[in-house]
Parts: sequence; structure tokens; C-alpha cells
Amino acid sequence: MSMSLVRCLSPHMMEGPPSPPQTEAPARREIEFDLSQMQPWRECAVVLYDDDIHTQMEVVLQLVKALNCPFPRAHELMRTAEEHGKVTVAITHRERALEIAGVLRQIQLRVTLRQTN
Repeated sequence: MSMSLVRCLSPHMMEGPPSPPQTEAPARREIEFDLSQMQPWRECAVVLYDDDIHTQMEVVLQLVKALNCPFPRAHELMRTAEEHGKVTVAITHRERALEIAGVLRQIQLRVTLRQTN
């Protein structure tokens, strides 16, 4: 298996405009990132939108079913969607995101998937 590497300047090397010349040039440091260690499963966000059709209880129960989460967490997500118009209910790999969206759509809740990476 081959390893993919990305090199970039350390954050302190990317600050603002260049400073006046110094007698001694600062040392450049390179940082290596091993891309094979990244978490590729974080691909999609499942976004639930507020509507005026479903009761709060219907939405909460469907969130519990879709996410297999506790009732208080589902209630919190429902309230956030109600207050802000939408809420990200999960960020997961594409297949799981499609499953979650499918369960939420069983009762015609409005859901979209958004790619995160």
C-alpha cells in the first residue's frame, strides 16, 4: 500500500505580510501529513429542514428511528431545526447518510445531503 503525503508550511510561516529584512533568515519548517490516516468516512452531512406539516413529536420519533439516538438528543435536533430553519443531524459516510435520509423521508421530512470533503 502506498502512502500519500502532503507538505505544507507550518502556520507561523503563513502570517500576514512579510516583515522587514532580518540579519538572519528564519528557518523554514515542513510538516508532513499522512493522508492514509485521514478519516474518509466523514463524507456527507445530513441536513434536516423545518416544516409546518409535521408535529414536533413526529419529527423527534423519526429522528430517534433514523439516528438510533436518545430521545433528548432527537428533541434538541428538532428544536434547532425549528429555531434556525435547518439542522445538520449527522456527518457520516455516504452510505449511512443515505440510510438516515431515507428514514427521515419515510414521513416526507425535507432532507438534503451535503458533501463535506
